[in-house]
Amino acid sequence: MPKPLRTRIADLLHSAWIGATGRVSRTVLASLGIALGVAAYVALSGIAASNQAALLDRLDALGANLQVVTPGQDAARQTIPLPDYAPETIARQSDVEQVGVFTTPPEKIQIFKNQLVPASNGNALALNITAPGALDAIGAAYAHGHGIDRNNEHLPVAVLGSEAAWRLGVTDVGDRVLIDNEWYGVIGILDPLPQAATFNTSAIIGRAWAIAHYPDQAASIAKINAIYVRTTSGDAETLRRTIAHAANLTGGNVSVTASADLSKARNATNDSLTTLGLMIGVIALAVGGMSIANMMIVTIMERRGEIGLRRALGATPGNIRMQFVTEAAMLSALGGLAGILIGTGTAGGVAFAAGQPFVLDWVGLPLAWGVAVTVGILAGLYPASRAARLTPTEALRSE
Repeated sequence: MPKPLRTRIADLLHSAWIGATGRVSRTVLASLGIALGVAAYVALSGIAASNQAALLDRLDALGANLQVVTPGQDAARQTIPLPDYAPETIARQSDVEQVGVFTTPPEKIQIFKNQLVPASNGNALALNITAPGALDAIGAAYAHGHGIDRNNEHLPVAVLGSEAAWRLGVTDVGDRVLIDNEWYGVIGILDPLPQAATFNTSAIIGRAWAIAHYPDQAASIAKINAIYVRTTSGDAETLRRTIAHAANLTGGNVSVTASADLSKARNATNDSLTTLGLMIGVIALAVGGMSIANMMIVTIMERRGEIGLRRALGATPGNIRMQFVTEAAMLSALGGLAGILIGTGTAGGVAFAAGQPFVLDWVGLPLAWGVAVTVGILAGLYPASRAARLTPTEALRSE
């Protein structure tokens, strides 16, 4: 029995390339469908991801991933101090990103613009004592200046909350305020903090300065008053229990509060937008696949003479089927590459114009290209099978 005719891979790719580029207009139209499909997928998924990132950042800024650890109470309603090791053990947890420590402020502290204000005129401003970098864990942003760090925590400097600065008439750094009858230089003014509203009406000073300046209250000031914990997104209740256990390893009562509603809203938003992006991609690629299938059917009708000639020269139905499937895959590969470039540029331009972070699943781009090629192959199977079923006589008769 004669051996079946086999086509070398190089010859197969060469014939598919000739077929794909034989008529440039047809190739462009065939590739355009999958290119637009992939471009729509990449662009829309990129735009959705950028919108998603902007929205999630906004929810995070409102405190969706912020937990606050404070001392708990025992059965007699006596306060149980937080252990000194609490910030370190909390920071070790895998879901914790940042930890900010605030200690106990001195008692009966008054804050005024200057000494001309009568002590009887309270302005309801509070004093907070911070460790270096604690405000970063809250997600604080500065309208002016900067925060308290290791270089200035031992100096008489203060950071003012947005409302506190307004009440004191301080509009920029370099000014000074009177805290407990002592002058403090203002080095920073915070933007409003919706996730930690108590700091809006606060003056914040460094822990090292407070301990040194109030030696009679040093032991009290050194005690942890609150720990602000920035976490990854997840189940707020599970994170709360994990942080509570880490804050006191002996099992003592610890108060951990979080905005569970915001956390749930964040997770629901994330899931909904991710699902929307996937559905957009499926629809776009399906449209591109239909374009490839339609164009391949037209191609086969135009090339019936070529098919008949090849069949008359001994090509098997399998050879014909493989040629057109390879051609469909090649058209999809070219269109997919063009679609990725177009979609990436479009998504980047929209994100830049909207002032949003440019987010794109770079790892998923090769996957999108592979899916586009797969869709092209599947779309070319039916037209290729039709071409393979043509007999030499039937194909040549049309010529």
